[in-house]
Amino acid sequence: MKLIRKKDSEVQARPDGRTVTRILQQETGMPVTGFQLLYVTHPPNLRERLHAHQRSYEALYFLDRADYRVNDKPYTLEDGDLLLLEPGDIHGATPVGHEVRILVFQSPAITDDKVTY
Repeated sequence: MKLIRKKDSEVQARPDGRTVTRILQQETGMPVTGFQLLYVTHPPNLRERLHAHQRSYEALYFLDRADYRVNDKPYTLEDGDLLLLEPGDIHGATPVGHEVRILVFQSPAITDDKVTY
């Protein structure tokens, strides 16, 4: 598990006025055979069942503040934070009083890769 805080990410100003923030550059040592990008919404006060993925990596980019549990540790994520999960990391959302939007990048995209606890 790796947590990248938005506030700690490098922002580059481009001559044309754009800004580019490098959120993550990570080697996995595996060939990319497929991936999926999901837009996920959690309703207020959702308690997600703890689960892990057996062979997939997940990158969760938070668009809202959220509370999460990873490998039995609590984390508060702010909008713009990125949570990188490796296969076997046990994780799930814990209740917050508002909707939470997350962009989830998963690779490889494997059906039935989830184990719940």
